[in-house]
Amino acid sequence: MIRKLIKMLLKYPIMFINRIYLWFYFKGSKINDDYIEIIPKGNEKILVLSPHVDDETIGLGGTIIKYHNSGSKMSLVYLTDGSGSTSYKSKEETAKERMEEGYKIKESYGFHSIYFLEKVDGTLDSKDKNLIEEILEILNKEKPDIIFSPFLIDGNIDHVETTKTLEKALKIWNEQFENIYLYGVNSLIDPKIINRTSFLDEKIYKEKLSKFDIFQSQWAMGFSAFNLLDRRRALMYKKSYAVENFVSVNYMILKEIIDKLEKEKFNPQIFKQISSEFTLIYAIMKSKEEKKIYNKSVKEILENKDRR
Repeated sequence: MIRKLIKMLLKYPIMFINRIYLWFYFKGSKINDDYIEIIPKGNEKILVLSPHVDDETIGLGGTIIKYHNSGSKMSLVYLTDGSGSTSYKSKEETAKERMEEGYKIKESYGFHSIYFLEKVDGTLDSKDKNLIEEILEILNKEKPDIIFSPFLIDGNIDHVETTKTLEKALKIWNEQFENIYLYGVNSLIDPKIINRTSFLDEKIYKEKLSKFDIFQSQWAMGFSAFNLLDRRRALMYKKSYAVENFVSVNYMILKEIIDKLEKEKFNPQIFKQISSEFTLIYAIMKSKEEKKIYNKSVKEILENKDRR
């Protein structure tokens, strides 16, 4: 009761501080001037890997809308059952509710197909041969031109293991695969390594916002924090209503990044995840020096033109 009262009293002061902090953060951020704007062509096959129901909307909801509007064929994969969410319900009931929300997301965005791999939330493991095989089967069936998957410097183990599993599946399926777009979820991507940007106009962005109403099971999440980040990112480019950012890699670069982070003993658990406006600034600041080291390694790999 006391904790709830304190949150109520601090809500608006914290929201005000977040808006000021992020204005200066993004206004002063140095971007990668070689970024390319994502403009859907209309004939692409898109595969979205989402560790949990809602990651797809947080990370690239506006971009998904743009691909759908262009006529692209889109498929969606949810890797976990979402049972680890904060809830008053049992894990089984929570997993069922989140699956129902996943189906609503499929219809809302216009995905032509959806897959639920139903791994237990928080237990994804890229060494799981069955999981690799499931992703491989989806690749064989959907034959995507572009794959969206979470960025590797993230505070959630499921997000990291999703993309590491993708790498293992691609090694079997197609080592020459070019178009992997890594998206941010609960952790910011360093502006200096962003090389793909999706500009969202007000209409598309408001359509993205409407999708968050689907996630009734996620009552403990403060989606306004992610909405604020989308809007503030636009300050870096001095245009557009809102922005979603990505790191584009091919298979070989993805593997090199994974190998480098493993060599540096990257541990997502040292980071704080953004979950609401109450955790936003703390999540950005926590383990700041470690983030610099990891991002520097990724930047060096991306800048090596011989490996692009």
